Order: sequence, then structure tokens, then C-alpha cells
Amino acid sequence: MAEITIYSATVCPYAHRSRLVLLEKGIDFELIEIDLQNKPAGFTEISPYGKVPVIKHGDVRVWESAIINEYLDEVFPEPSLLPKEPVNRAQARIWIDFANTRFIWAYSNLLRSPDPQQQKAAAQELYSQLEFIEKEGLEKLSGEGSYWFGNSISLVDLTFYPWFERWSALEHYRGFGLPPEFTRLQQWRKAVSQRESVKAIANPTEYYIQRYARFAAPIAKKVSDELSVAGKLTLEQLQQAAQQGFKSVLNLRSPDEPGFLSDEQQQAQAAGLDYANIPLQSSEPDLISTKEAIRATENLPKPILIHCAAGARAGGIALIATAIQQGLTYEQIQEKAQQVDLDLNQPHLQQFLLENYTAKQETES
Repeated sequence: MAEITIYSATVCPYAHRSRLVLLEKGIDFELIEIDLQNKPAGFTEISPYGKVPVIKHGDVRVWESAIINEYLDEVFPEPSLLPKEPVNRAQARIWIDFANTRFIWAYSNLLRSPDPQQQKAAAQELYSQLEFIEKEGLEKLSGEGSYWFGNSISLVDLTFYPWFERWSALEHYRGFGLPPEFTRLQQWRKAVSQRESVKAIANPTEYYIQRYARFAAPIAKKVSDELSVAGKLTLEQLQQAAQQGFKSVLNLRSPDEPGFLSDEQQQAQAAGLDYANIPLQSSEPDLISTKEAIRATENLPKPILIHCAAGARAGGIALIATAIQQGLTYEQIQEKAQQVDLDLNQPHLQQFLLENYTAKQETES
């Protein structure tokens, strides 16, 4: 019977870290793959944060990858993956914290930023983090060895490496390759990639390019500087929306629609987003709900991400709100809809156009 059970997801770099530690230590483990887009019922009873990785060791549960890895290193001390000297152990923990709070944030910010100007600034920030790793980390600590602390692999190496295996996605979507001038970093990446533990669970570059498309592509269509629209959102995309600078989410779906997230409000607020849910039927115009949705676009903090099942209702409300705010003519509304590829045949939008433009045009004629 396996000593450890790990709940993991192949696409997740955090879970990748802990699987590498298990393999490096030769620990017998049972792997349970979790579909992060369709988590099993009761998963939060195993993982209180609803995330991977989580390990079970007897009656003990541990979550959060950095904590899991130190736990494994203490409970299964050979081979040790932290330096023996206290000062070097402190250095290792500093670099693990740097990975979690600076490097990963810079990597993710570049991949997820939808705006070219934001991408330029994010690329500069990531370059600075790589330069810091090269000069303050590898040049000063690795000596003549291939790894962070010389000739022996450590938790620091395993903490950083999953993002470097995924670098193909960053290069594909943002044109940001690993800078060749960082020679120690290049050598380190090559050395770690040749480890048997790494090769045992490595994925091809195309795998990450395909799986990371949803992060790199914009999650929404921008109708104005204040309003964007999208189809139904996953919890992951709610977090992504917050990272992309949205301040609020307006959900036009009804709780009885398939796939409605019962805890969307709590998840949105946890990500720092204001939230409103105003159900709007897709089949027929609803003047009361339409007016309520328009009021929400006026009152919620901007920019707002409006979403529904496929984005049509959201597009209709965004166009109405934009037309009211900017005083658009009927021709300008048509032009705006064409620019952002939105459907003018939404019942709510048609009702608005009928009441505000058709009657007016007939009077003028």
C-alpha cells in the first residue's frame, strides 16, 4: 500500500512540484488526478481551498505545495532536499518565497495580460526577476555545480522548475523566450530537465501550448473602457478577471441554468471583485430586469465584466448601457456591434432599439 496519496492535476505547476519531490525521494505514492474544471463532489472535504496539490499521509492531510514539500523532506529525510547549514536553509526558504511571491506572479502576469501595453510592462518585470535569479541566485550560490546549491538538487530547484517546463506557452503566446544572456539559468534549466524524476512526468511543449490557451487568450470582449462581456465563467476565470484589472462581475444567468456556480458570489468577492446577479431570460425581452441590469452597470465599480451562458445577453446589456452613456445613434450601435462581433438580435437589445430608435425615426420621417 502506498505511503502517500497525492491529489494532483497534470496541468498544475504547483502539483508538479510535489510530484517531483515524491519521485526524487523515491516515496511510494498513489496519484489521484483531479479535473480542475470539473472537481468531484466533496473535494473541499479533502482540500479546504479546493486546490491541488493535497497529500494524505495516514490520518494527516497537508495542502499548499511549498508546505507539502517541506513536510515530505522532514518526514522522509533521505535524500535531504534542503541544505544542512542553517544559513543555507534560510537562503533556500528565501528563494522559495521569491518564487511564490515574485517570479510566479511575473510569469503569470505576462501570460494573462490581454493588453499589449500591459504585456510590455509585464515582460520587463519578468526579465528583471530572471536577472535577479541569474545574478543573486545561481551565480552566487551554485558555484561550479548545476543546481541552485551546487551539485545536489534541492527544494528550490524543484520549486522553480515546473514554470520553466511550461515556458513554451509563454514563448508561443507572448514571444518571450528564455533570454540567452542568462547562461547560468540556461545551464540550470537543462540540468534539471535531464533528471530522471523530471523526465518521468514531463509533457511535450504542445501540451502546455494547448492547455494554457485559455489563460493567454482574453476571457472577454471589450465593448467600452468600462464594460466587457463573456460567456459563463469558471472559478479560475473569476480569479483571472481580477488579475486583469476588472473591479466587478455582473452575472445575467439564472440559478436554474445548467452550470450555474452556486458559490460564484463568494468566489468573486474572495478574488476582490464586486458582484451582482440579475437573471435575464434569453428567450424574450424583460423590461424590468433589463433596467435593473443597466442600473447595475451604472453603480458597480468599473471596469465591469458582464457574463451569461454564451455572451449574447451580456453583449446586449453592454451595448444598451454604452448607447445610453455615450448617446450613440442607431448607426453607431450597429457599428459598435460589428466591431466587437456582438449579436444585435438579442430580445432585450431589440426591445431597446424599438422603443428608442424606431419610433423616433418614424416621427422624423
